[in-house]
Amino acid sequence: MHREKNHRSLTHTGADVLIIGAGPTGLMLGCELRRRGIDCVVVDRETRIDRRTRAVMVHAAGLEQFQALGLRAELEARGVPQQQISFHTYRGATYTIGFAGLDTAYPYYLNVPQPEAEAVLAGAYRDMGGRLIRGLRYERHTEDADEVRAELTGEEGTHLVTARYLVGADGAGSTVRERLGVEFPGVTYPMSYLLAEGTPAVPVARDESAMYIGPAGAVSLLPLPDGLVRIAGPVSAAQFDRATTVEAAEFQLTVDRLGFGSTLRLAEARRVAHYQVHERLADSFRTGRAVLAGDAAHLNSPAGGQAMNTGFGDAAALAWRFGHLLDGPDPGPAGPGPLDDYARERRAVASDVARTTGVLGLLDAMREAVTPAAHQAVEDALSGLAEAWSQLYVTYPAAASDGAAAQERPHRDTYRLRPGARVPGHTPDPRRFTLLLPPGSEPSADAWGTGIPEGTLSAGQTPRQAALLPVPAAVLVRPDGHVATVLIPPPGGRPTAGERGEHTGQAHHHDVTKGVAV
Repeated sequence: MHREKNHRSLTHTGADVLIIGAGPTGLMLGCELRRRGIDCVVVDRETRIDRRTRAVMVHAAGLEQFQALGLRAELEARGVPQQQISFHTYRGATYTIGFAGLDTAYPYYLNVPQPEAEAVLAGAYRDMGGRLIRGLRYERHTEDADEVRAELTGEEGTHLVTARYLVGADGAGSTVRERLGVEFPGVTYPMSYLLAEGTPAVPVARDESAMYIGPAGAVSLLPLPDGLVRIAGPVSAAQFDRATTVEAAEFQLTVDRLGFGSTLRLAEARRVAHYQVHERLADSFRTGRAVLAGDAAHLNSPAGGQAMNTGFGDAAALAWRFGHLLDGPDPGPAGPGPLDDYARERRAVASDVARTTGVLGLLDAMREAVTPAAHQAVEDALSGLAEAWSQLYVTYPAAASDGAAAQERPHRDTYRLRPGARVPGHTPDPRRFTLLLPPGSEPSADAWGTGIPEGTLSAGQTPRQAALLPVPAAVLVRPDGHVATVLIPPPGGRPTAGERGEHTGQAHHHDVTKGVAV
C-alpha cells in the first residue's frame, strides 16, 4: 500500500483510493480507510463545509462507527440524544416508536446537524494523516487494468490524480455517476417540503422528536443543539418553484393550518427554505474500478433519518473490502470480487431503506384511524421501525439473490444470526475476521477446522449472541461486523469453513471467502 505522507495539497498524485466528495459518506470512508493504514485522498468542489443543516439524525449503528473511531463523545457533545419518535394526529391520537432495548450500548439516536458531523469527521481524518483537498472539481476519469486516472480542476488549473480505485460520494447530483453513465431512476414527491429552524415559542421535549399530522399535511419537530428546533415536512399539497422564496410569516401561517397551535410556532425563525423529496436508486453501484456511495447511489424520504446513516454503512462496507483488495491479488477492473459484493449488498440495503421510509401511506392511516381496529393496524405498521431505522439489524441477501429483493422488516425478538446478518454487541476488527465461539468452547479458531481465513481472531459469544442461534454454533464474522458463515458441528465430527448453518440449523456447502481476497 501507499503510506500517508500527510500532504495538505496535491504535491504528488498517487493514492490507493480517491474519494470524490467530502460529505458525511466520503469523510467517514476516509476515516475508515486511514484507520486501516490505507492511503487515500478526499476532494470536494466546495472550499468549506456548508453550514446549512441538512441531515440531522445519527442512529445507533452510526454511533457505533463513531465509537470505533474514538469520535462518539465529540459528536454527542454537538448533538441532542433522542429516546423516541412520537406521532401526534389532529384527532388527538399519539403513536410512539421507542429505541430503548435495542442490542447496542447506544439505544437511542442523536440529533446532530450534518455540518457538525462533517466537522468531527474532517478533523479526525486530517489527524489520521488523511489528505483533504477542497476547491477541486472532478471532471472525468479513465482507467486501465491497473489504475484510475482522474482529472480535477481548480483555481490553479488541472490536476491529474492516479489511484487504484475511485469512489463517487459526490451527492445527489453526482458527476461521477453521470460520467459513468449510470442511470438514477426513481420518483419525486409531488409536493414541496417546507423547513424552518429557530427558537420555539413554547418549550419542547428535548429527548424526543415528533411528527404532527394534520388533515392535509404533516411536519416533524426535531430538537437541535442550543435550544433550537427544526420544523419540516409536507405541510400541504403545494409545490413551489425552485426559485420561490418562502418568508417566515408564510411558513408559520401554513404550519398553523395543521391545527396544533403554539406547539409548532417559532419565536424566531433563523432559516426558512423549501425542497423536493426524491426516492432514487442507481442502476449499478460499481463500474470497473469506480464505485458509488451515499447520496450518489441512493436517495430516500427524510422519514426516519436514514440518508446519512446509509452512507455511513456504505463506508463501512467499502473500507474493509478495499483493505482486502489492496493486501491481496487484484481481480482487475472487470473481475468479480469484493466490489461486486459491495454493490449487491448495499444496493439491497438502499432498496429496503426506501421501503421503510416511504411513510406517506402510514401518515394517511394515522389521519383516518378512529376505531380500535384502525389504531391497532397503525401500531402493527410501526412495529420493527426502531430496529430498521437503527440499522443495527441489517441482513444482507444471499449471494444467489438479485441483491434488491425486499427483506422482511427486522424485529429484535425474532432476529437470528445467519449469513449476511449484522452481529449485535460485536466490535469487529477493522482488518481481520473474527470467530465467535459458543459458550464453553476452546478459545481458538484452529479447533473449528481448516479453511478459516488466515489471521482470524477468536472470542466468546455473549449470552445474547448465543441466543440468536438456533443451536450451539460458531459464527465467523467479517471485518464489517456481518456474518460470513455459521459453523454447526456435524454429528461426531468437527465443522469446517465449508459448512454453513442457516437459521433452520441445516448444513450447506458455502465458500466463506467467496469474492474476498484473504
